[in-house]
Amino acid sequence: MPEWQILDADDPRREALPRLPGATIFHSPRWCRVLARGLGGPVCVVALVDQQGEMLAAWPACQLAVGPVRMFYGVFPKGNFVGAAEAVAEHLDGLGAVCRQAGAHLVRMIACEDDPVTDLPHARRARHVRHVLDIAGRTPEEVWKGYRKKIRRDVRFAERHGLSVRPMRHEDFPAFHEMMSEVFVRNAAATGLGPEFYEAVWDELAADGTAEFLVAEADGRPQAAIVGIHDRTTTYYFAGCSRTEALRLGPNDLTVHALIASAARRGAERFDMLSSDASDAGLIRFKAKWGAEERPFDLLEWWFSPWRRRLWKAGMALARNRAGAAVVRWLRGRSA
Repeated sequence: MPEWQILDADDPRREALPRLPGATIFHSPRWCRVLARGLGGPVCVVALVDQQGEMLAAWPACQLAVGPVRMFYGVFPKGNFVGAAEAVAEHLDGLGAVCRQAGAHLVRMIACEDDPVTDLPHARRARHVRHVLDIAGRTPEEVWKGYRKKIRRDVRFAERHGLSVRPMRHEDFPAFHEMMSEVFVRNAAATGLGPEFYEAVWDELAADGTAEFLVAEADGRPQAAIVGIHDRTTTYYFAGCSRTEALRLGPNDLTVHALIASAARRGAERFDMLSSDASDAGLIRFKAKWGAEERPFDLLEWWFSPWRRRLWKAGMALARNRAGAAVVRWLRGRSA
């Protein structure tokens, strides 16, 4: 009978994970190394194995400690099981026990409409939205003609005012991190991926073009940047940033257009703009204006410790407050 196991970093069976049905770049050893380095926690693989010990299905999860809460965090942006979906559904009730035995107080898993697990026992669901643009069979020129007139006008406006897009260089990282910090402040965000994460993406995925970093610059100074991750027939808009003083020039429109054009040249069928919090109306409008289709994207939280859940909820409420977010950013800066 199949059973749940936690495969640690030295388990050779982890190498088979990318070969399971449904696996993406986000289920690869390279992405696991990005997570471990960028988030500061080891990545385990929660696996359903058969009587011979072979993996039927698996879920790579980063083991994080946030204050008193230890969690298994799904490998975003595709943080769900891959492999035999029917077997996972049949044995899902046993998943909680193995996670608790490994010391987890919380399981956080991403669930999209095409994932094998769209719910967990007694899980709390946080609704997000995801936007996907269909570019199958379209050249960059055809994609451009399919834009709304306002998008084409905004891209041309940025170009007329001296902005041009080029591949990012490693020496651009200080400017990149500065722009990311400006985005956090503009959005009153308490949390976000730190510099180590993006540099890990660069080191693991940029050399062979799996990750693409683009910069929009004017007068030799970066004004915006975008990070795309190419995986088979899908390009993911993973992250974007810009200088506040440059927003009037529309640099974000220019970089998104450049990444979409790159995806079309590679023959991608989908440009996945990933998730937005359902309450972030500005970001949702920005993604929707490209003609992307809105799709479900949920964050499932399965708690095993009620008092830690209450403490976590209070902390998240603080972080959503503009003043509270500023305090959290300050504390994170002091601990860096």
